Amino acid sequence: MESENKNRLIACHWTIAGDHHPLRSKTGTSPHPLPARMAAAARAGFTGMGFLQSDIPHLLAQHDVREIARMLADHGLTDIEVECLGDWFADGERRRTSDKMRHMLLDFGTAIGARHLKVMGPYGESWPVDHLRESFAGVCADAAGSGMGIGIEMLPFSEIATPERTLEIVGDAPDGGIYLDIWHVRHGHISDDQLRAIPLDRITGIEINDAIPDPDMSMFDATIEHRLLPGEGTLDPAGFVRTMRDIGYSGPIGVEIISNAQRARSLDDAVDAAFAATTTCLATLG
Repeated sequence: MESENKNRLIACHWTIAGDHHPLRSKTGTSPHPLPARMAAAARAGFTGMGFLQSDIPHLLAQHDVREIARMLADHGLTDIEVECLGDWFADGERRRTSDKMRHMLLDFGTAIGARHLKVMGPYGESWPVDHLRESFAGVCADAAGSGMGIGIEMLPFSEIATPERTLEIVGDAPDGGIYLDIWHVRHGHISDDQLRAIPLDRITGIEINDAIPDPDMSMFDATIEHRLLPGEGTLDPAGFVRTMRDIGYSGPIGVEIISNAQRARSLDDAVDAAFAATTTCLATLG
């Protein structure tokens, strides 16, 4: 069972990664040492943090996974997420590469006690629903016994863009579910009624941030360049969390700020700004 405290906050990878761009980073890793990230997140008040697939191999070159688990425990960081697996539905070399990544993420997540693994669906291509459902069930089967929920993060620019479509693919896969990022929920024009129709046991996790209306750029560019801190835009993250509470979700809330402004902040400033904005925003809920 989840804790009754509904305001546990996860410092997602991008929120505390510093100058690490999703596309333009040469190394695929954060310039901030892992111990510094953990200490900053815990000091600010976060109860967990996120790990990214391209960053993990660099971390494992510096720290034994048991050391990482110990450091997390020492800092009281218990709400851990691992992301992100793509191409779990593909074939050929793409699928072989994805399968290697799958097992790395599952092994790492199991060892550090992660609560969930996020996976992304296809975009720019179409796959039969039956194939997607079977492929996702395979990911969940491989994750059996790991303690992790496997959540498909729906994206408005993806083949999997609505709760209905996502749940169709999740099917009855054990520990499978849907991961709800307010950015994709609001920009995908998902209604609160659609959110309330999602079975509670299929909600793997939720995530908040904010945005300006109608950015003068592509949705993909806005997604990785110009997210705002909760409460600074028009997405109404407090209202989103209220809806999730109303339907019974009591797990942690991810805070994912992917933006040029967040990347330019120092580690301490990035952590403090994200935590302060989020707690101020959620304080309106009582």
